[in-house]
Amino acid sequence: MSRARRALPVLLLLAGCTASQPASRAVPPSPTTVSTIHTRPAAAARLVAYGDELAARGEAREAVLIYESVARDYPTDPAAADALHGLGRVQAGAAAPARNYRAALTAFTRLLAEYPDSRWTADARAWKSVLNELLAREEETARLRSQIEHLRRTDLELERRR
Repeated sequence: MSRARRALPVLLLLAGCTASQPASRAVPPSPTTVSTIHTRPAAAARLVAYGDELAARGEAREAVLIYESVARDYPTDPAAADALHGLGRVQAGAAAPARNYRAALTAFTRLLAEYPDSRWTADARAWKSVLNELLAREEETARLRSQIEHLRRTDLELERRR
């Protein structure tokens, strides 16, 4: 039940962001409406801000879902770059339950490819560098563990033959 309660604001926010009038009934915006639209945060930016709040509260999995939906549903909105940055940051978090270094690397790589002039470019490059190094060390560690296990089995086999 508590999970449903946590998901309710997200669903309401998403429903409000996707609701629109049919094109046949659309009314051209007045100058007042246009100025209001430009001053209030866009739906994608509001969703990213909500994802940031979730991440700050430690609700990483929920934040990942929000960030992914913004990157998928609003690819031309400038907030999509913020969403990819947030996604990579949450997935790279050392203590996060949603930690996935490869997915974080993918998010930062995508950010650099799709939004090269974003305010997050330098940060994404730094994260990519760190994550590439970390993944290389993890692979090396796995390789060395495998070799150690092989040597251990060989040693046991030699001891039994004596």
